[in-house]
Amino acid sequence: WWKVKINISGYQNENGNNLATEIFKNRIFRLIYPSFYQSKKKFSRILVQFYEDGYICWINLNKLSIERVDIKNSFIQSDEIFIQEKIPLILNWIKKQSKVKNKYLWGGTLGPNFDCSGLIQTAFLKHEIYIPRDSYQIRSFCRHLFTFKEDEYSLKKGDILFFGNKTKCDHVGIYKGDGFYYHSSGSDYGRNGIGIDTLTKTNDKISSHYQSKLISAGRVFRSFRWDKTIR
Repeated sequence: WWKVKINISGYQNENGNNLATEIFKNRIFRLIYPSFYQSKKKFSRILVQFYEDGYICWINLNKLSIERVDIKNSFIQSDEIFIQEKIPLILNWIKKQSKVKNKYLWGGTLGPNFDCSGLIQTAFLKHEIYIPRDSYQIRSFCRHLFTFKEDEYSLKKGDILFFGNKTKCDHVGIYKGDGFYYHSSGSDYGRNGIGIDTLTKTNDKISSHYQSKLISAGRVFRSFRWDKTIR
């Protein structure tokens, strides 16, 4: 296992500039490709998998700075009580990010520009809670609360809201209370950055659009564990 010593970008493919995610300094990874036996070939990128969330992406070798690490000393214990105690801090952190000039960035996690799941993952990561990277992964990882087809539901601050269609979750937000939630939305149907929208009936076109896409709600009750979490 290796620790990155600088902030880096993660890419979707071995070639090209399509960003998959941004990676914080001190994140831990293992090599997926090339193998030891292929290492004599010249590679500009390597395929890696990250310890904190199991995420797989390509990273550039050029200017990469890493060091060997023992993961036995890297695990952070985060039970449900610990997580619920952190929720006010997580929401306050997101509120502060929303006040900084920002725009929606596909793959953004470092800030000030985030994508929807990047904002949520980073908010929890900053408070020592590991959750998956992508919206559909977060949905599977959370404890399911209910679908929005039900007539009655109860949300707590910090619960995660999932949006999409019958077959795919492709957007995520976090409940802030009183019927409102934070999310980072794009320019086509959203606010091109971090904003607040409502779950209640409204004439606001953006809130109404996302209301029509609501699938379900979930709650973060654990931290990702490399040795136990299904990847």
